[in-house]
Amino acid sequence: MSGRSYLDSGSSSPLHPAAREAFEASLDTFGDPLRLHAEGRNASSAMDESRQVIADALSAQPDEIVLTSGGTESVALALRGVARASGKPGDRIVVSAVEHPSVLGAAACLEADGFQIVVAPVDGFGRLDLDVFVAEVRRPDTLLASVQHSNHEVGTLQPVAEAARLSREAGVLFHTDACQSVGRLGVDPRALAVDLLTLSGHKFGGIGGTGALYVRRGVPVAGCPYGDDRERHRRSGAENVPGIAAMAAALKATQNELADEAARQWSLTRRVRDSVQTGIEGALVHGHPTQRAPHLACFSVPGTDPEALMMALDDRGYSVGIGSFSSGFPHDPSSVLEAMGMPGTFPVRIGVGRDTQDDEIDAFLSALPDLVSELRKMEAASSDALSRQKGTTP
Repeated sequence: MSGRSYLDSGSSSPLHPAAREAFEASLDTFGDPLRLHAEGRNASSAMDESRQVIADALSAQPDEIVLTSGGTESVALALRGVARASGKPGDRIVVSAVEHPSVLGAAACLEADGFQIVVAPVDGFGRLDLDVFVAEVRRPDTLLASVQHSNHEVGTLQPVAEAARLSREAGVLFHTDACQSVGRLGVDPRALAVDLLTLSGHKFGGIGGTGALYVRRGVPVAGCPYGDDRERHRRSGAENVPGIAAMAAALKATQNELADEAARQWSLTRRVRDSVQTGIEGALVHGHPTQRAPHLACFSVPGTDPEALMMALDDRGYSVGIGSFSSGFPHDPSSVLEAMGMPGTFPVRIGVGRDTQDDEIDAFLSALPDLVSELRKMEAASSDALSRQKGTTP
């Protein structure tokens, strides 16, 4: 859409040109990879090539990569797969208080199955309390811990390497949701010492409905869901071969531009944070100022209706994320910010990407203060009118 500025790449990124090219080239690869005829072998070969590309980007081995339908399935396979393969009702699973809904949702399902879910707190920046975390993973019958690499809302980077090391010392398996990090930052599961790692294709320029799970060799993961046995008996359902090829191509392309893009996007989001902090009265900037994903900036603007702000920005050509990123509704407060000590807060999340230009950020930051001021005046007038109406009502 011409004339618009897409500033919601934390939700989904525009298709990378390399992904588009790979997708179109793979559209005739229609065979079932389980079949042994020529078409099936072609599809299987295309998947193997994509798996190798993804493994190379993670400094992993191809047999450690499980191709999935997206980040949510990868998370579910990690948590529920480990629980079904190695756990039993009563075992403990430790998660941070600011995990993505896919992690918290999978944990809730396991809790319904009799597992104990322990939530480790975070500080005001959204950083994991390592003292509480290590005390929890060292307790008997702890099976698994899951701590995201970078927060999906405020962008704060978690001390994953330290948390994973502490978990390994305690004999506890460790999973990290790296959907907001892979394709944005260099992520090496072995260097982090994690056992399982989730990524999502559409977060870094691939096609929606594609993802992968890194499973360290030797880690038992039971298949989920049931059905035909694919991906070494870890999942079922026909693979999206063109989508997988596009995801792999996008990830490979991002590795070639990783450092430059991270620095450029960091500069853009730093400008957003600084401008909002100094230019809008009462605005609050969320997340760690330095230990954060380069592409995300999160803030809140008290005194404005979040839905009205989103619609007003959309009318002016700016696509941003507003409100709860758990429910998707702007009128629901953020559970992440509640865990950070700010209940009832409605955040605005800016997500920049490889296509975001300086002049788009300039225009957004120029328009935002006047728009907020206008909305605040309208809401104040509406509140005054309501108060007067109540005062005259018998």
